[in-house]
Amino acid sequence: MEKTKATKKSLGRASRGSKKKSSSSTMSNKSSTVDTLVQPKPKPKPPRVFLYIQLNEISMLPESQHPLELHLYHAKNTLQKMQERYTTETIIYQHEFDLQKPVFAMGVMQDDIEDMNAFSDNPLVITLYRRVPRLPKSAVQRLSKPTDASTGTPQPDLIGDSMDTTLAEAEVSPATQTHPEGPPDELTLDEGDGEEGGFTEEHLELLSRGHCDLLQLFQRRRFISDISVYLYPELQGAPDGKLTTCTIWHMYSILPILKDFNFTNLAFVTLESIYNVPEQLHDKASELGLSISFRSREPNDQGVHQLVPFCSFYGFGSEVISEQNTSIVWENIKRDINPFQSFSFNQIDTNIRVKLQRVFRLVLWERDVDFRSNAIDIFSDLALINNSMHRYVLNEQMRHILEAAVVHNSYELLLQLYQETPSNVLYEGVINPSIFGYPNVNYCRFASTLQPFSSGSKKQSVLQSSLDVGPMFATVKICFFQSIAQRNENLDKYNENLLKRAKLLRCFDNTFLNEPEDDANLILELYRAFDDLIADMIAFIVKRNLKNIAQGRDYFCCQLANLSNLMLKICGCDFNIRMPTKTNIEFRAMLTHMYKELMERIEKILTACSWESVCNCVVNFEYEQLHMMHLMEELRLMCLIGEHSLAAQIFEDLRDNSSHPLLFNFYNFLNNLENSKFKQASRYFKNPTGGGWVGEYFPSLGKLYIDYMLELKSEDEEVSAQAYANMIESLRVFVSKNSLDLDAYVLLYCYYKRNDYLPGMEFTRLRFENLYSVPRKNLGGTPVSLFELFLPEDFELSTMSTMMNLNFYPVFTTFARMGAYGFAEVVFSDIQQCFTAIEVYLVTTTLKILQGKIDNDFRLLIFPTNESETGKLMRFYQAHINGNAEYSRGRFDEAMLYFKELLTMDGEEEHEHFKVSFMRLAHLAFDRGEYELAQQAYDMCPPHCKKMNFLLNYGKGLTLYYLNRLEDAIEYLARCTEVQVFVPDVWGYLAIINLRLGRNKSALDCWKMAKMYPELFLHDRIYEELDKIKYSDVHLLVDDDGNPAELMEKRDFNVL
Repeated sequence: MEKTKATKKSLGRASRGSKKKSSSSTMSNKSSTVDTLVQPKPKPKPPRVFLYIQLNEISMLPESQHPLELHLYHAKNTLQKMQERYTTETIIYQHEFDLQKPVFAMGVMQDDIEDMNAFSDNPLVITLYRRVPRLPKSAVQRLSKPTDASTGTPQPDLIGDSMDTTLAEAEVSPATQTHPEGPPDELTLDEGDGEEGGFTEEHLELLSRGHCDLLQLFQRRRFISDISVYLYPELQGAPDGKLTTCTIWHMYSILPILKDFNFTNLAFVTLESIYNVPEQLHDKASELGLSISFRSREPNDQGVHQLVPFCSFYGFGSEVISEQNTSIVWENIKRDINPFQSFSFNQIDTNIRVKLQRVFRLVLWERDVDFRSNAIDIFSDLALINNSMHRYVLNEQMRHILEAAVVHNSYELLLQLYQETPSNVLYEGVINPSIFGYPNVNYCRFASTLQPFSSGSKKQSVLQSSLDVGPMFATVKICFFQSIAQRNENLDKYNENLLKRAKLLRCFDNTFLNEPEDDANLILELYRAFDDLIADMIAFIVKRNLKNIAQGRDYFCCQLANLSNLMLKICGCDFNIRMPTKTNIEFRAMLTHMYKELMERIEKILTACSWESVCNCVVNFEYEQLHMMHLMEELRLMCLIGEHSLAAQIFEDLRDNSSHPLLFNFYNFLNNLENSKFKQASRYFKNPTGGGWVGEYFPSLGKLYIDYMLELKSEDEEVSAQAYANMIESLRVFVSKNSLDLDAYVLLYCYYKRNDYLPGMEFTRLRFENLYSVPRKNLGGTPVSLFELFLPEDFELSTMSTMMNLNFYPVFTTFARMGAYGFAEVVFSDIQQCFTAIEVYLVTTTLKILQGKIDNDFRLLIFPTNESETGKLMRFYQAHINGNAEYSRGRFDEAMLYFKELLTMDGEEEHEHFKVSFMRLAHLAFDRGEYELAQQAYDMCPPHCKKMNFLLNYGKGLTLYYLNRLEDAIEYLARCTEVQVFVPDVWGYLAIINLRLGRNKSALDCWKMAKMYPELFLHDRIYEELDKIKYSDVHLLVDDDGNPAELMEKRDFNVL
């Protein structure tokens, strides 16, 4: 007290003295003021805020002949009992349970991030013990708590207590004496240690335990709350001891723990399990630990990679994967309790679970590593199970630092599996956390291989990969409460709300939680299911040729229940929203309207079949589909060889006479897309007609390309400059709506890779790698694409191709066959290393031909080949593609030279591969009057069916006509009349041939057919051939009776 008074007097004198000096030293004061402004005062050390804890209520206590005790323990902070004599004892005795005392105090530094992390990751542990006094040995045997004889589970031990009792004098087990973290957390007594003259010393028996999360304390106003904590018994033990005790604790602080500080995020780090573990490690499971550190990817000036310790996990359990306890527990409490021996998972549970049915799903696997996860049998294989978690607090500054490290890929996470001490590293692995730099990504499960920690690790990895068992790997889950790639809201506000407070205990994947509940999408899904169900029933009836319901009673019985459920959902989600009802009469009217609409929908399914498969077709649809497909292929060939007027006639006939407009519109859409007619293709979306999951998926995928190309080729510079960004955003929206299809994910990955955007690459890789086992949507039942006309066979990937390469190739072919050649180029550029140089040249050149990018500056290449069958085929492929490249830029003479090389081909099986080249050669030769060459080229085209190869028959018929082989010409031209498409030129030539052969009646009939539709004009060549016929050679009689008196002049014939 004297010292305090003296200090006050000295302070007073100092203040008075300074007051006197102020009048005489003005310059001195000015200089001190400047110094004060230039050099800010150091911030004062934040005060320590005390949290007070007292027991308010306890219920459901177990029956006991001995006194009970509650022990409080916190791993990183000392609790102090509020009493006159200082003690570290944190025990509440049974006689104090109803007294609401003693009160314990726990000091917390205000606005201190280290204290926040200490409290966030270390809950307060509350344990209920029974104190067994010193008793004779025989009495102990009668009263002792029985253990599980089957497992031999030892009795749980005392955790983290410091007591001023005779128990402190008991002998401590060696494991406790050598505890690596300082003071003993576990105090154990063997039964024989305290025996003196047949007596057992006083000891504690654990009854139940629970924990209290202390993160809720951190808020910007003083904390006061009554918190319930449940104390759970052991899962294995005496049945009468399994009683859960409820405690209510009153906690409060005088000052707020947060004053000028906000925490904005939480990081949850969970070590799940280690798989494919060698047998010798299973024997050491309890001695193993795994540390996680940040390691710089680039060395510093001294050539050393900076290493920043992050967290560690200790203690594993060797268990069958399917038999593990799926509870995620607190790591720091687990170390004290060891749940693998005491079966006390519920006492340290975080309410987070491992989903065994998806243990190898939605995992970001290490790139280009075959983990062989499919070979792991979760019902028989062992794994090292950890299932524990750390939780850390982040503020905005820390988020910025972490975001920069992740986005710039400057750090990686180093996993080190050690034995007993972190310095004794056995295995290590690496995790790249770049995925968290992607927008809205806050959650990811990583799988990282663990390689032996030695200089020969590369050699060891090769040896392991050659075995049947996959490499050893660990699964680690990292989850941020909010994405670190965007500004976070303050989370301390959550603690001020009782309902929001519980959210901070768990972490979820925001990509699933933030998906908007779009009613339109829900209705669309219901109608999809309805259409599929009706189509399946129609297919079943057609396939089985059912005449009545009784023939398929079992099938229809099940389908009736499915149909009823669907109609109930459709009624509630659609019709009852559009037509709200209040009375029975209104409800009946709504049902009547619903019946009418659904019946009309069923009739449309019957009349306009889907193109998904033949199974969904009704009578004669298969023939109609094949017929339309073939004519569309013929139409494309006509356009390729320059017969545009003939192609226009067939197109108009298909459009006007098609009985399946839905099918025709889709085929026409694909044709326009493949021919880069983007404006015409975009008209398909003005009147959408649906068409099932394939019918909507592929047009939507094509629309992405159409919109991109229209914007890219726009005359508006601002629109064209924004085209790429709009396309990427459209792709992101598309993949979110089609999350089970990998085509768009792969495309997005390739674009991200082109721009070295690692977060995007990791996000898309996570998505599409987990879709490998999901059946892909196939673009089947469509005409042969232009890409397949040029390259009809798929090239084989090299044996060194990775799983990613193998799955990228079908995506490339999908885009190429759809006509999205720009997208196909992007995907192929990522896998072209898996093909030979010749194959890469053939594919890239074909894509340029189809896009019209072969200009005069394009340089054709010729690669050397050997004399093997494959070498010869590659030589012909080069001539085929180079010839079409020359053809596409108008160099027809050079193109013909390449095409003529194909005429030397011996094997007939390969002729179909080069059909386009043969047809173009034949057409060029015909136009130049080289009819023998044209016939030779037509002969190289193998017809699939004599009746359905219109263009081949037509071209060969004309060639034979001009070679004056009229009878042979009739045979081929007659086949052209059997394709159910009216082409007047065919009948015109047949009329001329018959006229020249003296078959007047046949000639007249054919001419009538040729002039059936006057609006369709005949080719000028037909009239030129008519002019060559001498009228004196034409008989007037049409019945071919040979009467020379009945003659007809040429002008009369023209009138007809």
